[in-house]
Amino acid sequence: MKKLNKVTGGFLILLLFMGILSGCASKKTKWNGWHIIPNAKNAVLSITQKDLGVVVKDVHLMLQDENGKTNPLLQWKIKEKGNQLTIITQQPKQTTWTFTIAKRGIDIRCSVSHAVLTGLAPASEERIAARAKGQDNGVIYTALGLISASNIHDLFDRKTDILIQFSPKSILTRNKKDDKLMNLVIPVTNGNEISIIPNYYNNVVGLSLHAKTKFKPVYKPIPQRFKTAPAGWSSWYCYYMTTTQADMVKETNALARLLKPYGLQYVQLDACYTRGKNANWLDWNKKAFPKGGKWLFHYILSKGLKPGLWLNAFGDDYAKPSMAKKYPENFFLRDKNGKLSGACCSADTTVVRLDFTNPEVTKKYLIPLFDTLVNNWGLKYLKAGGWGTWMNYYEKNRDQAYDSTKNSRAVYRGVLQVIRKIMGNDNYMLGCEMHEVGCGFGIFDGSRTGGDDLAQWYPSKESSMSMQTFFSSLFGANYLNGICWWSDPDAVQVRPPLTMDEAKTIVTTISLSGQAYIISDFLTVPPPKSRFKSLIHQKIDTKLPSRRLMLYKQTLPTMPIHAVDLYPFRCKAVVCPHPSSFPKALDMKVNAISGTYDVTALYNWKNTPDKKGLYFVKDLGLYAGRKYVLFDFWSKQLLGVYTDSINLDVPAHGVRALIIKPLTGNPLLLATSRHISGAYSIKKLDWNNPAHTLTGVSKTVPGAPYSIYIYVPERFTFSNVKTNAKLVSKSISGRLLKITFQGQEKPVRWSLSFSL
Repeated sequence: MKKLNKVTGGFLILLLFMGILSGCASKKTKWNGWHIIPNAKNAVLSITQKDLGVVVKDVHLMLQDENGKTNPLLQWKIKEKGNQLTIITQQPKQTTWTFTIAKRGIDIRCSVSHAVLTGLAPASEERIAARAKGQDNGVIYTALGLISASNIHDLFDRKTDILIQFSPKSILTRNKKDDKLMNLVIPVTNGNEISIIPNYYNNVVGLSLHAKTKFKPVYKPIPQRFKTAPAGWSSWYCYYMTTTQADMVKETNALARLLKPYGLQYVQLDACYTRGKNANWLDWNKKAFPKGGKWLFHYILSKGLKPGLWLNAFGDDYAKPSMAKKYPENFFLRDKNGKLSGACCSADTTVVRLDFTNPEVTKKYLIPLFDTLVNNWGLKYLKAGGWGTWMNYYEKNRDQAYDSTKNSRAVYRGVLQVIRKIMGNDNYMLGCEMHEVGCGFGIFDGSRTGGDDLAQWYPSKESSMSMQTFFSSLFGANYLNGICWWSDPDAVQVRPPLTMDEAKTIVTTISLSGQAYIISDFLTVPPPKSRFKSLIHQKIDTKLPSRRLMLYKQTLPTMPIHAVDLYPFRCKAVVCPHPSSFPKALDMKVNAISGTYDVTALYNWKNTPDKKGLYFVKDLGLYAGRKYVLFDFWSKQLLGVYTDSINLDVPAHGVRALIIKPLTGNPLLLATSRHISGAYSIKKLDWNNPAHTLTGVSKTVPGAPYSIYIYVPERFTFSNVKTNAKLVSKSISGRLLKITFQGQEKPVRWSLSFSL
């Protein structure tokens, strides 16, 4: 054989080496925006998608034995052809895996049974655990923190409006080392193991499908200005159009003293202040508000609260406009007969619609008005009233407008965008437009989602106001909450004639939903009934009783809770939704310093007491075979340890607020008296196993009693408590330990000792 020269020999050796690697080196299969990137050397692959980035990483091919244990398959050989990637494993068993990429997903096949993939799925605050339309099991899920459940197989990418769906038999659990990752186990089955649904909110939920006009709402993720929905007080369902400066001052004083320490921030004056022909948005009714709006705003600020105002910017007083002695006639929008029309929901007909197709209206009215309200007066919260009726009126009378070629939605959003810019990132803007869901996406921090309610359980006549409107709005629009904006189902009220059980249902629901918590009850003695003409006021004869005030104290403030169920509950994606029925439970899943657990509102919507049950796996997505400790928040009772289900007595129109925690075998913090979530006040929590001590740091309200409730397993005995606060009491009943401290300014540090 002829000897090879060094150059030729080296080249052939290189070719031979590359040929050997071709069967095992990493390849990259691309198709329809998907990338599968295998690494034969490490027997691992990753899957990415052009809009999402990494969908799953550190993917291992596994075989699962009869006991559920998985064994990795090694020594990969890789083949690539078109939209298919084939991996042949050699150890410990020869198997053939085929990955077929389609536009909407990846189908995976294996030559043997019991094949599974394991990997890590990115799942941070921007890609959340979710349940999709079609997964309704009668229970609404919400999330506080980065959560998981046995029946959650989907992730929603907030930025792109893409839903990632893993096969229904897949298992997603939080990674213990990094909460922003989820451990993923996908059994190989028929059909796509990994799928995506682009434009999920727009096309599947149907935001664009239910629009009655040519305007098509487009999904936008919630602005990042506010981490929670607002907590505040509104004058409307107390004083309505009769509100005065004196009313606002005394309620502000009471709110600052009674509820500001519990997280209430805003004091919002509703429509009333422009009553009469001599009043406008800045020059308020002199009889009712002798010192004016600026003085009132500054008074509210002086009490450590934030002033809010209802205002329909699409109208102004005709005879006495806010920003000039007189506006030009082309500032106003008229009908075909040349007549003016009253702007929706204002105090009287002196406020008439403006023509915002005329750019001078924005320049000479809108901008200076809000510059004054925000930068001079100190407005912190705007309820942008008017229900969007300006758009309807313009559509009917556009021939009389300054510029009839303009699109009504574009004009409407343009006005809101100007206001948004002046409001800035520190001030809250609540939408009150009742047209297409999403007309205010990206502009509003939150929005009303339904009609007005009233402090009575049922309406006095069909279609009139009651708390049924509140629940319809809350449940029907929960899918938007914390996703597109903070939903506002209207005011929370707990005063009579609502029963105490009904009041508990209301505050439990609003708190566990994470939606806007705007109360409208009298914190002071109501004015004489003679002030009111409407019969709806006749049952108001006292300020809120202390027992009912305590309901607010134990459910405020709002927490950073968002929807898990990303679909309208038993209704369409429309304004003023009407679910065909209410849920049997609302389940808030928690992953916080206080632990990983559920807080579940178990409802009885019937008019008589009834037994109500829940299955842990089917209804709540808990894990089969585990034991759970149940604590009733409102009765402060330990219910016991359960495995599969519960069946409890629930009063008429009532609720059982259940804290459900996995049994660990060690003393377990169940709840606090401060907040129904069990999470709000806990700043640190640690179990020291060698020392048998449970230690924590709590944020408390100065001067108010603060209790913690501890489950003590049978093998432990409580020994002692140490704290830097005044110890009020300690008691143990059965397996429930209750420790009460005196609240203080600085954090309460506590340590509980146990012995075996």
